[in-house]
Amino acid sequence: LSTHPDSHVHDLFTEIESCIVRSLMAVQNTIINDKHCFEVYGYDIMIDNTLKPWLVEVNASPSLTSDTAADHELKCAMVDDALNLVDVEGKSTPGTVDIQMGGFDLI
Repeated sequence: LSTHPDSHVHDLFTEIESCIVRSLMAVQNTIINDKHCFEVYGYDIMIDNTLKPWLVEVNASPSLTSDTAADHELKCAMVDDALNLVDVEGKSTPGTVDIQMGGFDLI
């Protein structure tokens, strides 16, 4: 990505966010809406040489096992961010949401 202009990379991430939102909208009537639980989805997206994202699959229960240190670090950070997002410890001000949570953008 560093070989591409910042504007192209920004456009790529905007397209990825749009793809995620559209995929959730497509199945919104089948997603269980329960205020007492949450689910983490795993998106597999391929990026071609023109920086076009392609949705490969969505995992409703992505594997949290890891076989490398980097994978372990990424998944632990994701779980930590997910728990911070649902505010298990009640630290957030009610009605406010940060745009970024750890290394992740909220969309």
